[in-house]
Amino acid sequence: MKTFKRIHFIAIFATLFLFSCSSEESVGSVTPPPTSTVTSIVLSSDKTSFDEGESVVFAVKTNLNATVTSESSFKVNGTSISGNTYTPPSPGNYTVVASHSTFTSNQISLTVNEVATVTSIEITSSELALAIGQVTNFTVVATFSDGSTEDKTADCQYVINNVVFNGNSYLATSAGAVTAKATFSSLTSNEITLQVSDVSLPSSYTKKAIIEDYTGTWCGWCPRVSYAIGLVEAETDKVFAVGAHIGDAMENTYSSALKTAFGVTGYPTAYVNRAAEWNYPEPSNVAQAVNAAQGSTNVGLAVGASLDGNTMNVLVSTGFAESVSGTKLVVFVLEDGILANQANYTSYFGGGSNLSNFEHNHVLRYAATDVLGDNITNSTGLEHLSFAINLSSNGVANVENTGVLALLVDASGKVVLNAQYTKVNQSTSFD
Repeated sequence: MKTFKRIHFIAIFATLFLFSCSSEESVGSVTPPPTSTVTSIVLSSDKTSFDEGESVVFAVKTNLNATVTSESSFKVNGTSISGNTYTPPSPGNYTVVASHSTFTSNQISLTVNEVATVTSIEITSSELALAIGQVTNFTVVATFSDGSTEDKTADCQYVINNVVFNGNSYLATSAGAVTAKATFSSLTSNEITLQVSDVSLPSSYTKKAIIEDYTGTWCGWCPRVSYAIGLVEAETDKVFAVGAHIGDAMENTYSSALKTAFGVTGYPTAYVNRAAEWNYPEPSNVAQAVNAAQGSTNVGLAVGASLDGNTMNVLVSTGFAESVSGTKLVVFVLEDGILANQANYTSYFGGGSNLSNFEHNHVLRYAATDVLGDNITNSTGLEHLSFAINLSSNGVANVENTGVLALLVDASGKVVLNAQYTKVNQSTSFD
């Protein structure tokens, strides 16, 4: 009986011992839960190397990845700053630390690069001596604090005889001395002096001619005339074209007025010197246009044009070797490089029913006179006529692609006596 009790006790003890060991092994295999205690903070910045004048933004997180930036304080080179955004006062190296509660962050280093600044500007002119009606172009070069230089022509304003211009080209309109300087930011350039002289007239004038092309993007046969104009331009620089658009986005009151004045009803239609229709097929009759600009005549033109922002300043000079009664002046503004799809029924320009992004040149944008001309003084000698044209209000897409065509026409306005053309910011003298 005693033996049984002892064996029973031993069995119970063994069971308890085994259970206890098994429980301890089970607890030891479980990963302890993560700590929820902040033990450190980490400082970072949105940049570590940047230029003078820029700002840097700091951020602080705890080891638990919680953002505590707004509750942290910052020191730059040992000096406390307000907030977490800092703009270094000068180039150099900076150290930054942050504090939060009882913790101090890691240290980060910043490099602030010196920025070269413009210390002076110098203006020069393409011409220091010019005649009335001619254009001179200014160039401005800036010198930086590190000794480098850069062209700042397009970034400057110009002061000509104490009048401010927003363009680097100057159109001489009267004889005498002209002073010019440039300004950039708070800097003013050196001052230069231009000498403008009177115009000398030749004894006779080179004959020029024009082609007025009545056209439209919808007109499938019109590329034939465009092609023919290209052939003329390849052969001579004394024939100027005008694109009078009808029925498309480039039509305006001036092209419509021309169409009405000349009774145009079919397209394409082109006139040479307004006096004769260009014979069909135009590409086979290039000589008709070229021959219209042969020899000399007793009336001539000089044209200059410069930009002041979106305003085109134009000076047209007329010269008469002898009086020609009833002569009128026509002044057109033309634009090149306008891209628009063009219908095409011809084999020109590679064929195809549609010419995608076809380049339309010498498009009539504005007439500073009546399309058939305004009366002018037509006695022997010289006359200057000035025009100020706001290009932005006349459909011009790119002021840099414009030019001026001036015509001397007879009393009817339908016979061209002579013509002259210049691109903007340039001038063409009597010849």
